[in-house]
Amino acid sequence: MSISRNSIKAFIQVLDSQSKLIPTQGWNELQQLSSQLPEDDEEIVEILEKWLQPESRNQILEAYKQNLQSLSAASPIDGNENIGIANSKSQTPVNQPSESSKELTENAIKRNSPLSDKQKTSKS
Repeated sequence: MSISRNSIKAFIQVLDSQSKLIPTQGWNELQQLSSQLPEDDEEIVEILEKWLQPESRNQILEAYKQNLQSLSAASPIDGNENIGIANSKSQTPVNQPSESSKELTENAIKRNSPLSDKQKTSKS
């Protein structure tokens, strides 16, 4: 697995498990970011890591770094083993398109945002 993909997964884990660390303003910013995410994994990581930089987000950044470290340890990037065009195995079931990093990130933001909950309840 690529470093960029691990970084995106680490960020999504923070959203899934520690969403309470993110204040409403942070969710507003994330929703704006998610609508402008590029398709390129490296660019997505740059955007997410830039968002994590302010000192007010230190707890979120630390959770992200811990997740990234765990993911990197669990699936180390090995030039001989994990390259595998022919030998790689997709985590996506056969005959189903895999979600891009952009889609994964957008969906995680929507799924965990308290703003989405407010929008859902106001539409009911």
